[in-house]
Amino acid sequence: MAVVAVPSLAKQSHLYTSADEVINSLLDLQLEKWGLPAFQDRIEGTLPLEPWCIGGPVIKGFGRGSKVLGIPTANLSPEGYSAILSEHPAGVYFGWAGLSGRGVYKMVMSIGWNPFFNNAEKTIEPWLLHDFNEDFYGEELHLVVVGYIRPEATFSSLEALIAKIHEDRKIAERALELPQYLKYKDDPYLKSSLHQEN
Repeated sequence: MAVVAVPSLAKQSHLYTSADEVINSLLDLQLEKWGLPAFQDRIEGTLPLEPWCIGGPVIKGFGRGSKVLGIPTANLSPEGYSAILSEHPAGVYFGWAGLSGRGVYKMVMSIGWNPFFNNAEKTIEPWLLHDFNEDFYGEELHLVVVGYIRPEATFSSLEALIAKIHEDRKIAERALELPQYLKYKDDPYLKSSLHQEN
């Protein structure tokens, strides 16, 4: 009999040495690895989710997104979202972002501890897939998360991390053109951020 463990606490996988596999969440379970039929609900490398929303003002993060990675993220404060952060496992998600007064954009988002940088706190770091000419700290950002791409991972080099993030972007961009994800671009929650003052 094979044993798959799903630790309830972050950074505790080392405690499950007798398990055949340790996964981040049941979202990452791959039945075919154990000789069982694969789940049939994956679409173009993504797992559709019941949409969920999160929003707030854009805050300054660690400064790594733009400066170190070349990937500008629009960080949200985790304050007030502890329940959402505990409900959703660390990983890469995607969906739509409404930015106050500007529009609705595709986004790919990391939730987690960013093991490459060994963060002490779980963070929410969406990357709006659009080129902006200026920062928008303090502006209201509303997100509708519609799918899951992969679990959070550790990388051997910064280059490997950057390459994987760009791969996640391509997956999200393609998936968000599919009707089952595209329909959420018109979600009223996204539109509510557009009516707020900058």
